[in-house]
Formats: sequence, structure tokens, C-alpha cells
Amino acid sequence: MCTYCTFLKGTSLFSKPGAVVSFLAQINMELEKGEYYIFRELKIPDFQINLFQKAFLQGGRIIIESENVLQTVFRLQFERMLNSNYSEFLNCDWTISNSPIELPMSDIGLIKISLTDLKANHYILPIGPRLLLEGLFYYEGSKNSSRPVVQGHDLNPIEAEYRLDCICSSAVLEVICPHKNFDIAASRERASAKQIMFTKIVNPEQVLVSGLQKANPAYCLQMVSEDDYVKFVHSFVRPPNFKMKQDIRQ
Repeated sequence: MCTYCTFLKGTSLFSKPGAVVSFLAQINMELEKGEYYIFRELKIPDFQINLFQKAFLQGGRIIIESENVLQTVFRLQFERMLNSNYSEFLNCDWTISNSPIELPMSDIGLIKISLTDLKANHYILPIGPRLLLEGLFYYEGSKNSSRPVVQGHDLNPIEAEYRLDCICSSAVLEVICPHKNFDIAASRERASAKQIMFTKIVNPEQVLVSGLQKANPAYCLQMVSEDDYVKFVHSFVRPPNFKMKQDIRQ
């Protein structure tokens, strides 16, 4: 089960743009902390690391340039994130939930919801018209299970509707429904009213074709200003309710 969830997370629509975000966040964090694990893996020479370090201290940030950035970074991150994701799922509190209503499936597959108050990740995956696999992973490691244990739970109507709205709101392009008359629009409206929001992929079509065409695997790391770094990251994914600066001024 944990292996399957790792596979779903690693191959979802968010995996490629998410890989760019996680890679850049980690490589810049290493410069901040003076730790160079990724730099060593990429066999970047010490003199170049020192130049990056000086530029970072002056406010610069690293981005990556490549013919196909999504595919290039996904290849760099896949194996590294595979072990991390599997370890997280192995320590989740798992539940098979019975739903009183039929549930659709999002094109994301395994849905991740960040629970700020609980400081935890909530994963949900429909595995049947009225069955839901749910995992809860706390950021504080001591609160998690030492080994996966699957419990059972009967959702009440309010709990079921919340999960329904999460599923519909998380979809990027498609929602797979149990019947034709399923009211997706109403569910997404409820999700918006409840402030159920997900990170948005800027160009889903680009994500879908990434990796299907031959591309030069060569890449380079480039130091840019912090503003340009933010723009670069936001060219792949954007936080919920993201607004461009000109929109905010208006």
C-alpha cells in the first residue's frame, strides 16, 4: 500500500512542477545553511560552490536552466524523493473510511491536504465508490506510527461532503465521476466557500507532454535576483489565490 501511494505521488500531475520547486528550495536552503549535499551529488566543483555562496549572501538565488526543465529536474529528483515519500507513507496513520455518499476521483489521484492547525499532511485516495483510503502524517515525527496500521471509520455526512469537495477542488483537468449527473461545479463552489484550496499548475498541457519528446539532458545552475527566482518558480506552480503584482495594485 505504501509503495503504491509512493508511485501515485511520484507520477501525479504535480510531480514534475513539484520537483522543480522542491529541488530549488533544497539547493538554496543548502547555501543558506552551508551544507552542500546536492552540490556534491551533482559534482559541482568547490570554487563554483564558493561563488554561489557569495552571491547567495548578497541576495541572489539559484534557478536551473535546461531545454526541458520539467523533465530534467524530475529525473534529478525522482529517486531522491522516492525514498522520502515512501518513508512518510510508512509512518502514516491509515484509515479505510466508509462514505455515506458516492465519491469521484481526481486526476491527481492521491490528494495531499496540508492541515496547518494539526501540523500534518492529510492524504485521501478513493478506492471504491464509497470507500476512501486516508493517511495522516504529522510533521513532528514522534506523533506518527512506527509501522503502518490500517483502521476503519464510518464517515458522517459532513465529513463525507468535506472529502468530496477536496477531491473535486484538487482536480487539474478532470474529475472521474460514478455517474453522469454528478454536480462537480456545486462541489467546487462549496470548496471555495470553505477555503479548501490547492496549489495551481500554471501550464498543465506542458506538464502532460513533458518527457514525451527527446530533449538535451544538459542543464546549468544560474544565480538570479530573489524577484526573478520567485517569478521562475511561479512560472511552474502558484499558491492558491495567487495574484500578479499589477493585479494587487488595481
